[in-house]
Amino acid sequence: MTTDSKRFQRGLSRRALLKASGYGAVACMAGGMLGRMPSAFAAGAPIKTIRPGYLTAACMGDMPLGAVRDGQPVGTDLEMLKLIADRLELKLDILPMGFPAVIEAVRSGRADWFGGNFAWNPMRSKILLLTDPVFYTGAYIIMRDSEPFGTSITADDLKGRTLGSNTGYSVVPDMKKIPGVKEVKLYDNSDACIRDVVAGRLDFAVLDAPTIDYMILQNPNMKLKQIPIGFDERYPNLTGKFQAIWGVYPQNQDLFDAINQGVRWLKSTGQIAPILAKYGIKNPDYLVPMPVDPRLGVDRDAQGDVLGPFKHPARDFSQSFA
Repeated sequence: MTTDSKRFQRGLSRRALLKASGYGAVACMAGGMLGRMPSAFAAGAPIKTIRPGYLTAACMGDMPLGAVRDGQPVGTDLEMLKLIADRLELKLDILPMGFPAVIEAVRSGRADWFGGNFAWNPMRSKILLLTDPVFYTGAYIIMRDSEPFGTSITADDLKGRTLGSNTGYSVVPDMKKIPGVKEVKLYDNSDACIRDVVAGRLDFAVLDAPTIDYMILQNPNMKLKQIPIGFDERYPNLTGKFQAIWGVYPQNQDLFDAINQGVRWLKSTGQIAPILAKYGIKNPDYLVPMPVDPRLGVDRDAQGDVLGPFKHPARDFSQSFA
């Protein structure tokens, strides 16, 4: 999650903030003209999936990243996945489950896919096929609208202020290292932290950025905003970005190739930004790549091809995304 226990424990924060309603499996019929050969078969052998003809998606059911409402997938990641599944003429079957069950479900072959603001890291690249980054999440500073910061803030701007986050978040040690910080307050849940920012008992907070963007969209009366913090090598956990990726069952390499090409298609056609913005995730920094790609030499080469234990010649699904 989201939500990544090592990074922001984002699954826990999403559940604490916004529990999505209407959980349950759903099969969403893919588009396409009657009589057309399914894209899943058009390039040769059919795409292998856990359940033939379906793309089984494991997700935590937390908004704004993915849930089921009125029998339909909603949220950033599921809406993007639905666009790709439609192009492949695969039906979407959604399995809500908790963190970290989503990762284990895909690793063990009980689901084809997981998403939801999960961070790329070398360990995950050894057990799962991980897509290109869908977007980039970093530390955003939550503050009241009345604060003078507009498009950016620095670590030095935090001096003399009170900071808050949740217990166990990896940003906390860096927050405590900033000289001149007045106090670092830790909370058992994000709701309590946000209430203290709104009430003025806390100047700034760092929580799960996409979830907070969605909360601000849903509750404009809170008069809050989030500003990205500029990278500072002294505080890499607090100020660094990470790649939000999707995971795919390693045995289904054709499906991975198709989904990964679908992610590239979403990017090239400009479809990611409007979907993120629909859920309040509007800051352009979410789509700005990291200055140095940590995946080079780990699970990607300079051409973007897969390296590591799942290296394979990619199957071409470009006709599905023409």
